[in-house]
Amino acid sequence: MHFSGTTKNLSSLAIVLFVLVCSSCKHEKDPLKKYGPFVETVMRNENGAFRGFNFGEKIDSVTAKETAPAAEADEGYLYYEYKINTTGSFNITYDFDDKGLNEIQSDIFVTDANQTDSVFNAFKSYFDDHFGKEETDMGYNVWSVKSDKFGDVKINLTDQSPNLTTDKAPGKISIWIYPDQD
Repeated sequence: MHFSGTTKNLSSLAIVLFVLVCSSCKHEKDPLKKYGPFVETVMRNENGAFRGFNFGEKIDSVTAKETAPAAEADEGYLYYEYKINTTGSFNITYDFDDKGLNEIQSDIFVTDANQTDSVFNAFKSYFDDHFGKEETDMGYNVWSVKSDKFGDVKINLTDQSPNLTTDKAPGKISIWIYPDQD
């Protein structure tokens, strides 16, 4: 009797441990969470230059991997619009040439303009962590990275909020990723 009770207790303990191990595996923390909901939602994952995409990808690959249908599309252009809960929204423009994806632009709108600086700094931290310390070029934060198909690529991050002149306008942050043609 004593032996079977011990076996039952060990079996119960093994089941509890198994459930704990499995649940901890399912709750791996998304590395983008540390940058906040704007970076996490806009960037979507840490692979590639932007949202998991690299320069040179074909338009059908981008279409298949984006999370919604394009709001506008033609043979060399895709445009998407997304909400970020009640805190903002963003859009993305992908441009393509004969080599594939060659330019990405995104405007991020922060509903509470008072949060724009913290959202801007979160994107800056993300790019610093992934591409090294930025350079400042004519007042813009710029990162230089390498692309297999396009050589040097620039990532440009700007706070365009001062350009919005209406009262209670949302904050606006722009990201522009493009081949360095200099």
